[in-house]
Amino acid sequence: MRELVANVAVVAATLLTWVSLIPQLVKLARTGDPEGVSATWPAIGLVSNVAWVVYLSGRGLWAAVPAAVVMALFYGLVIRALALAGKPIRAAVIRGLLWSVGLTGLTVGAGWDGLGAGLVWSYAVQVAPAVYEVYRSSAPTGVSAGTWWIVTAEAALWGVYGWLLADLPIVAYAVVGITSGAVILIRLAAHRRRPAFQVP
Repeated sequence: MRELVANVAVVAATLLTWVSLIPQLVKLARTGDPEGVSATWPAIGLVSNVAWVVYLSGRGLWAAVPAAVVMALFYGLVIRALALAGKPIRAAVIRGLLWSVGLTGLTVGAGWDGLGAGLVWSYAVQVAPAVYEVYRSSAPTGVSAGTWWIVTAEAALWGVYGWLLADLPIVAYAVVGITSGAVILIRLAAHRRRPAFQVP
């Protein structure tokens, strides 16, 4: 029964993962408005998901590998969409490269345990710029609420999967995903409710 629940959770989480960035991509393509969207978020996300592919493959957790592969591709598309919308991405790409050097060093120096330790923090490192940017912006009009609703639900399902398999990096990912998703959704809701300032 435990294995069945884990398999159902990972399938549902994978399906949500595959579509989570689509609302953000659609919004960027439709409006060309990157306001409130961090470029560092997808740059770190691209690198982290490649690292997840390596980690999951090494641990034999094959059911979770397709989601990480697809997410790496989608984060690449978000970077491209932001660039097309006029968002500066050079600094973000450099941060992504530095993150890849750090994760590679952990893997070479400490093996799977080292990479796993890095991945415990990888999603926090990834979403921190997204949270910062959405709160820094006075009007985060470019951020898609749909993406963050999906991220929150997806993270909850990954949490079930990780808990049932007793895998700390996956559980940590879930906790950070739920928290960051909720924090961003609260900011977006507050912005929508704020009355427009009118000059007398």
